[in-house]
Amino acid sequence: MSRGLIDWLPRLVARVPTKVHAKLLAAFLTIVVLLIAVGAVGLRALNESNRRAAELVGLQRKIAAYRQLQHDTTAQLYSVASALLVHDDRTLDATLRQLNQFGYDLDRLQFVAKDEVELLGQVRTDYDQFIQVVSQAIELIRKGKIAEGNQLQIAQANPLADRLERVMNQLVNRAEADMVASIEATDAAYTHSQRFVIGFAVISITLALVLGYAISWSIVGPVQEMGTRFKQLASGDFSQRIEISNRDELGNLAINLNRMSHELAQLYQEIEEKNAQLTSANKHKSDFLARVSHDLRTPLNSIIGFTRIVLRRMEGQLPSLQKENLQKVLISSEHLLNLINELLDLAKIDAGKMEVVADTFRVEDVINMTTATIEPLLKDGRVQLVKDIAANLPSVRTDRDKLKQVLFNLLSNAAKFTEQGEIRVSAARENGILKLAVSDTGIGMKPESLEHIFEEFQQAEKTTASQYGGTGLGLAIVKKFINLMGGEIVVASEVGKGSQFTITLPMELKQ
Repeated sequence: MSRGLIDWLPRLVARVPTKVHAKLLAAFLTIVVLLIAVGAVGLRALNESNRRAAELVGLQRKIAAYRQLQHDTTAQLYSVASALLVHDDRTLDATLRQLNQFGYDLDRLQFVAKDEVELLGQVRTDYDQFIQVVSQAIELIRKGKIAEGNQLQIAQANPLADRLERVMNQLVNRAEADMVASIEATDAAYTHSQRFVIGFAVISITLALVLGYAISWSIVGPVQEMGTRFKQLASGDFSQRIEISNRDELGNLAINLNRMSHELAQLYQEIEEKNAQLTSANKHKSDFLARVSHDLRTPLNSIIGFTRIVLRRMEGQLPSLQKENLQKVLISSEHLLNLINELLDLAKIDAGKMEVVADTFRVEDVINMTTATIEPLLKDGRVQLVKDIAANLPSVRTDRDKLKQVLFNLLSNAAKFTEQGEIRVSAARENGILKLAVSDTGIGMKPESLEHIFEEFQQAEKTTASQYGGTGLGLAIVKKFINLMGGEIVVASEVGKGSQFTITLPMELKQ
């Protein structure tokens, strides 16, 4: 079968304007019809074989009857010849009775040998003449005319007997010839039936396979094409289209797939344009923040520096009210400077300009440095800072400053929202990964708030912001820094029982 025909059959089935269910049902019904046809042809061949077997049995019976008749005829003729030599009345009477009895056997034979009516008629005629001749010979012998009786036997009875034997042999030979011919015809019919049944079965199987191939590939082919198209869509190729000739559900699915591909291409183009706009906006935002931060940090640093100098040099000379006001100026300035630095960090991360500098250091040193900075922020006497660092913790290779900033932000939050209890920072190595955890016994958060706390300018509760302050940038920066270092951060919290932030980082940063 040529390749063109192989491809043409599925396309022909695909173009049939009906549902896949109807096509499959038609294919199954066709196969069932072929199976029934094969069974019918097989039954026909069996019936023919059975008929010929019955004919052979009939021929066997006929041959057996002919041979029996031949044997009986020979015996009768021998008995008659012997009786005519004895010249005894009782023997002669018995011979006549046997001859008449043999006539009944000929009558029964007519029901078996219906095809040899002419020969049987000749046998009947010759036998009747033979009985008449023998009866005349017996009458002559009884009258004492033995010579005339013997002469009659020799002249007429013996030729009739010989002719009867020849006819009987002819009957047997013809029956045997019919038997041989029937056997040969049976063999030929068996060979013909065998070839016919095998040929019909092969044709039926071929049709079933062709039909199954056409039906299956009219379905599998389009499915494979659509699967390939889905992979192209997943890889971002929206330019291709699939051409499927099916006029069924698969054809409708292909049309919808092409439509979806076209719509995705348009949507992707819109997204690309918006991304380009956002990239441009982020760049402008970063440039703006960089310029503004420079313009703001310079006077802020000056304000902070001068305020510290005044407070240090005028210690004990300033009135308490002025000292308190100067301290408020210092706190507000430092808070504003920290906010500017956080905004600048976010802008750098969004613009992709935030660099990660890997360095080898001991985690314990970073924890000690950060906790020392946080300790002044703790509520005096009511909150205890606990460090739980695993013994023999190996050095790590990652960005030291970013890890310090992450711990500082987490500890600052813990100190802000913990009125009493403890703040615990722990570090250990598990399965080749650095695991850091910062937990507290503070106010905690509701479950629905945990989904948004790592977003920019988001806080757990509005009341929290008004009571404790903050811009909602600290945890957003923590999340972005952890991601830049190839790690992850998760949070668990319960209202009134505190929170725990768990960080996992690779022991060596892959750049």
